[in-house]
Amino acid sequence: MARLSIEITDDEHRKLKAIAALSGLSIKDYVLDRTLPEISSKADTQETFAKLCAFLETRMDQAASGDFSTLSFDEIRDKAKKRVDL
Repeated sequence: MARLSIEITDDEHRKLKAIAALSGLSIKDYVLDRTLPEISSKADTQETFAKLCAFLETRMDQAASGDFSTLSFDEIRDKAKKRVDL
């Protein structure tokens, strides 16, 4: 298997990592998806759906037990943007 290395600044790496994470992807999968979309879809639909269900089940359990944020959607979004300097 071939390996590709590129030089990017620490800031570029941090932003790329954050954007990939917000997309639910690794940096590798995010870059492949953006550069080679026709061949990069590693996870099939069922796997993606299963991951979404697992994530949502955890979140629903947290909400049912009262473990949730009191922030509005806009406040959460603004806080996340500040964290990644977008």
